[in-house]
Amino acid sequence: MSGGTVCVRRVSYGTVGIVGLGLIGASIGLRLRGVGAAKRVIGFDVSPSARADAVRMGAVDASYETLNHLGDADILVLAVPPDALIPCLIEADVFCKVNSIVTDTSSVKGYVLEWLKTYPLRFGPRFVGGHPMAGNEGRGAADAKADLFEGRSWVLTPTQATDKSAYEAVHSLVLTLGAKPLTLTPEEHDRHAAILSHLPHAIAAILAQMGANLVHPEVAGASWNDLTRVAGSNPDLWANIFTTNRHEVASALEDFEFMLSELKKAVDAEQHQTLLEFFQAAARAKTAWRN
Repeated sequence: MSGGTVCVRRVSYGTVGIVGLGLIGASIGLRLRGVGAAKRVIGFDVSPSARADAVRMGAVDASYETLNHLGDADILVLAVPPDALIPCLIEADVFCKVNSIVTDTSSVKGYVLEWLKTYPLRFGPRFVGGHPMAGNEGRGAADAKADLFEGRSWVLTPTQATDKSAYEAVHSLVLTLGAKPLTLTPEEHDRHAAILSHLPHAIAAILAQMGANLVHPEVAGASWNDLTRVAGSNPDLWANIFTTNRHEVASALEDFEFMLSELKKAVDAEQHQTLLEFFQAAARAKTAWRN
């Protein structure tokens, strides 16, 4: 699929519950209701304004201030920050139906699946880790879009303990949302996310702060604007992500620091050939990426 094409899949997921009605959660609701893929979409958020926004914009049929109201959900989507995921899983285990399928959208996977090995949840085998590689600098339901996931990768991290039918249901759900399912191990996901998502946010944050110290910010061109686009994302969320995926983020930062130090040495020494080879290697890497 490409562009703004909406793929209407002739399936029904019964009642879908969404915990967390921010950008991701509300976008999921908008898509499901927009294509009629769920009998009912219900949501929960601790924020009264988020609940109201989600109902007003049609992302959910109803929103609630307590989680237990989502007990009838056939599929439960936990669209919450990494540090809130485990508490949500514990609470959901109390109110979920026996055959409920649970998935999440968290940016970090390894720590949760390690925890699940030692914590016996009723729905444990029916939990399918997920992470949509989509988003924008928006922070809440007001920025949600039904086509947010269109054509984007959505990583799924099943384990050997994952129930096959649960995985297939979540895989189908991801397709309905317009995304492209990609199966990785939790470890593969966290390493890739650190380099392809988390590190770019760090670079954007650094550049935004450096630019803020300049007297004439109007000099900024398209490259600076492109590189700093995500610097306006939710600070609480990103501090949370960096803490939760700290080992992989630290490793990515070390690799970046080394390459940056080598670049600085070449600049200081006026090594034109080294600099030329550096940018040639980058151009080749980008070309290969496009292909």
